[in-house]
Amino acid sequence: MEEEVGRAEEEKEVIVLLSPICESSLNAARRLKEWAHRRGLKIREVSALEPEGQSYILELGIRKVPAVIIGGKLISEGRIKFPEVS
Repeated sequence: MEEEVGRAEEEKEVIVLLSPICESSLNAARRLKEWAHRRGLKIREVSALEPEGQSYILELGIRKVPAVIIGGKLISEGRIKFPEVS
């Protein structure tokens, strides 16, 4: 039962993998936070320079940031076109 609750929470969490030295990455993360908040989703920023970010890069084969991960799946990488995200 607890495992199911944890999985449901993970599916609602939006992870944004970004580079803290890339202005467009940081801007996309800010806009995604606003988008997620309006939909009642949790969003978590993960730096591509940190070990957790490196793990995502290797595990999911991410080549560009920002990258959006939901439920452990890579949804988007590179430039985000916000009208499509809606």
